[in-house]
Amino acid sequence: MIKQVFKAYFSEPAIWLYIAIAVGLGYVVVGNGYLKEYWYLVLILIVVAPFYEWVAHKYLLHDLIGNVFEMEAIEGVSVGDKIRVRVLDKLQEVEVLSVSGDKMTVGYGKGKNHKWLRNFMDRLHFGHHENPNNIKLIFAPVSASLLLFLKFFILSYVLSLFNMEVALTFTFLVVLYYLHYEWMHLAHHIPGYKHIFPWSEKLKQAHLFHHYRNENYWWGITNSLGDIVLGTYPDYKEVEKSPTVMNINHKPNVNKKKKK
Repeated sequence: MIKQVFKAYFSEPAIWLYIAIAVGLGYVVVGNGYLKEYWYLVLILIVVAPFYEWVAHKYLLHDLIGNVFEMEAIEGVSVGDKIRVRVLDKLQEVEVLSVSGDKMTVGYGKGKNHKWLRNFMDRLHFGHHENPNNIKLIFAPVSASLLLFLKFFILSYVLSLFNMEVALTFTFLVVLYYLHYEWMHLAHHIPGYKHIFPWSEKLKQAHLFHHYRNENYWWGITNSLGDIVLGTYPDYKEVEKSPTVMNINHKPNVNKKKKK
């Protein structure tokens, strides 16, 4: 089974891009002795990573940006009106975006006027929950990964009081960790694959609970420390199955229409 993980991992072009970035940064960082001088950054990353994973997964990847959908037109309702409709058994206020014949398009949330954002989030994570074992959707978009590297470069540069050596070293470590993250995430989703270490296999089980039982728990990918500390690592038997576990942006199923 590990051959299957290797094949899928190294068949992804983005992985080779990240390896190239790591090699380039490593040439500078290791070659100039920065890693030896700033070795403690490894410890900082190990401590920070589980909590960053937790925060990014919960508040960025699962951000409810809203939806746009079509429904039957309601007499007397025009563009710009606000109405309430039942979406996933919950009343939701939506704005009428367009009316055409007997159909109208409505939307809600910050994504209602930004198709690019809806498409990006579908590719970034929503689609992954809809189809967890689709290999292409397991890997994050290259644009998102490069922005992550850039963000940590700028952050470490500023926090180190504009020390370029520290910034380059920390970014190098972030890229290496990210390669590890993508490997772990992929391995979690290869059916039948068992991790070498027991703790890794336990991580896989927790991640599958996140995908198939309840999307509000088990946020960690490479480490469960964030979940344990922040209270999102319950006994799965005590957690009910979520009706939106594979529909994390709550794409609508409109059952009833009601004028506000």
